Amino acid sequence: MILEVDNMNTFYGTSHILFDVSLQVSRGELVCLLGRNGAGKTTTMRSIMGLTPPKTGAVKFYGENVTGMPPYAIAQKGMGYVPDNRLIFPDLTVRENLRIGIKKSEHFNGEPWTIEKIFEIFPKLKILEKHFGGYLSGGEQQMLTIGRTLMGNPDLIILDEPVEGLAPLVVKDFAERLLKLKEIGVTILFSEQNVKFSLSIADRAYVIDKGRIRYHGTIEELRKNEDVKRNYLMI
Repeated sequence: MILEVDNMNTFYGTSHILFDVSLQVSRGELVCLLGRNGAGKTTTMRSIMGLTPPKTGAVKFYGENVTGMPPYAIAQKGMGYVPDNRLIFPDLTVRENLRIGIKKSEHFNGEPWTIEKIFEIFPKLKILEKHFGGYLSGGEQQMLTIGRTLMGNPDLIILDEPVEGLAPLVVKDFAERLLKLKEIGVTILFSEQNVKFSLSIADRAYVIDKGRIRYHGTIEELRKNEDVKRNYLMI
């Protein structure tokens, strides 16, 4: 088991946001956290990464309790985080943005990522490698952010709403890219409102609503569960 989250409770000030959130991710899985806007998806991702530390509960990475560690220390353990606001460096080229992401990861023992390998997964970035990040489209910036994260050789990538605001054709291409990453062994946990996109690529799903996990199961089980889809996903 790469990631185990046990009974995590997170607050913003005195406001209780996450209530006993628990989830697990195994090596090679593509797991999604589904929910409506404001359900607690981003807070869950930020809590796992240490950006909004949980008040109680535990986040375990390869069995080690990383709860309360600063985000940079968690990243060094081998977690890669891609926020929903695509924080690229606008005044650097695509290649320069990727180069900045190079670092070693504590648990990673595979073949290190290179810029050329990133270009194989995201061929559009090869075409744009000399372009400045600020001139890329939203979808291109998202590819670049994921590519830069991969350059840190993480064992787990956490994506916060990766296709939010992207055009349908871009979303379709993005799904293919993430499946390609899964094929080569990258482990991914992502949050998303786009249910169709999520059901097309994920192995398992957690559904969160009002800060509580309301459902967990395989994608096939979720497809058949009309009550969960109607009550928590509005489909």
